[in-house]
Amino acid sequence: MRYPNGLPGWVDLATPDQAGATAFYCELFGWTAEDEPTDAGTTYTMLRKDGRLVAGLGPQPPDQQSAGVPSAWMVYVLVGDAGEVVAATPDAGGSVVVPAFDVMTSGRMAVVADPSGAVLGLWQPREHQGAELFNVPGAFSWAELQTRDIAAALPYYEEVFGWRWEATDVGGSPYVVAHLDAKGEAAEGVDTSVAGAMSTPPGVPDEAPSVWGVYFTVTDCDAAVAATTEAGGSLVAGPMDIDMGRWALLADPYGAMFYVIAMAA
Repeated sequence: MRYPNGLPGWVDLATPDQAGATAFYCELFGWTAEDEPTDAGTTYTMLRKDGRLVAGLGPQPPDQQSAGVPSAWMVYVLVGDAGEVVAATPDAGGSVVVPAFDVMTSGRMAVVADPSGAVLGLWQPREHQGAELFNVPGAFSWAELQTRDIAAALPYYEEVFGWRWEATDVGGSPYVVAHLDAKGEAAEGVDTSVAGAMSTPPGVPDEAPSVWGVYFTVTDCDAAVAATTEAGGSLVAGPMDIDMGRWALLADPYGAMFYVIAMAA
């Protein structure tokens, strides 16, 4: 594996309009797209920034569309053995949504849910090792859990991924940050943070589930908001300034939500 076991290292989108979503994100983030055939008879779009992989995009299954399942981005945690994490998930209080299976020669994947119901993917790399660019404009920069039961959810990630949680605050609100010490063996000056978590904010509709959110870095948050709304998307929350920078929660023209953040200098 290129990256350490337990790192959120890939994100992809399931969308009802693959061509439309591809055009939207390529315009917003400066991505280029390349379609690859799958053994399911569909295509999967690899998205690149400056020639380096940053994300993926594929068609939302028709049964999900007919059932009214929202289009959504998914976070994938890179693991050495997807089957092993799947096997450990029930004992850790989670549930298995999709058992581990091979994705041609690219890798092996599964989908699980933590004890609060938040869904995330597992990716066991083979030919596809995950994203090749992080934390720069146009790339994935942060994964954030918003959960209905933070006390139940956090131990799951400690047990199955070895994450260590540290309490902090963001914008005056309680927040916890996951650290993967194996990433740098907790060496002084090494940033071992890999994800964040918080309780579902007040005002979120009661029917909204626990969910993992995806952040992309931009150079200008307000410009990204304007570009999104001009392209048929919408502003869901923000923009707002925090210590790390200025962020906003957006939705693409097909309803999939994502965050953008312009990092503070």
